[in-house]
Amino acid sequence: MDLPQEDATVPGKPILSYFRRLFVAADQLLNVVFGGHEDETISSRIAKDRRRGKAFACVLCRILDWLDPHHCEKAIEKDEGKRPGQYDRPSYPPRSDWS
Repeated sequence: MDLPQEDATVPGKPILSYFRRLFVAADQLLNVVFGGHEDETISSRIAKDRRRGKAFACVLCRILDWLDPHHCEKAIEKDEGKRPGQYDRPSYPPRSDWS
């Protein structure tokens, strides 16, 4: 399922765009404070951790998705993070006979 990337600007509403961009900047700053990449939001990082099966991320994404449906999946920035692409889902089905 391909979901559109969210943009921080709101067409025709410059004041709302300003505050939204300010919120994204604060979000990225908090991500850096917690050891993340400087151009990635906390939501993107949490969504990637959920894909890796981390329990805390599953809980946080469930809360965020309740507030905004599909929030975590929409927030994923594939080109950002410590190693871009490391959290991408494999394009092949996992095989149980691999050792």
